Amino acid sequence: PQEIPGDLPGTVYDVVAAAGSTSSALLKEYHDLTQRLSRRSQDRDLLQRLEDLHQRLEASGAWQFHQKVRTAIGTAGLDENAVFAHLSAGLKRRTILARALALEPDILLLDEPTNHLDIDAILWLEEFLLGWGKTIMFVTHDRAFLKRLATRIVEIDRGSVASYDCGYAAYLERRQALLEAQARQESEFDKLLAREEVWV
Repeated sequence: PQEIPGDLPGTVYDVVAAAGSTSSALLKEYHDLTQRLSRRSQDRDLLQRLEDLHQRLEASGAWQFHQKVRTAIGTAGLDENAVFAHLSAGLKRRTILARALALEPDILLLDEPTNHLDIDAILWLEEFLLGWGKTIMFVTHDRAFLKRLATRIVEIDRGSVASYDCGYAAYLERRQALLEAQARQESEFDKLLAREEVWV
């Protein structure tokens, strides 16, 4: 999304795990239990609850999703225990991106991905997307971002769609050549129309 939701409850882990809605409750419980056990490692009751929960995670397939969540959080360079509401805009955007990545999409759709980000966050995002290796579609007004990432430009203008199989710099050149050709055609048409009007 273009706007980052600021009121998502819980930690980075909770927000990312919420992508798998069927598994999120079990994963939240697992994450909470492991955090409590890190402080009270000898608590037998917690250990028993964790063992029972482990079996439910295995049976539901949530364990595999837990691994995807941890991988996505690591890829985004986030602290899984950080409270989402306390993060900067850049880290919130990384968290939302990690939530999308946990689902292992074939296509990632980004709406103004650099909005509200500082330079370091934008550079991180560019590097990450360049190395991701899957299809990315994005809408942006950030020309530096376009120059760095775009390999195809799709332009929607006055109800028509034009696709340019090139980067941003080549797109600008091709578009300018197309506009000049259209201007010449319109000029020729205007001259023809003027001659027709005289004849009429």
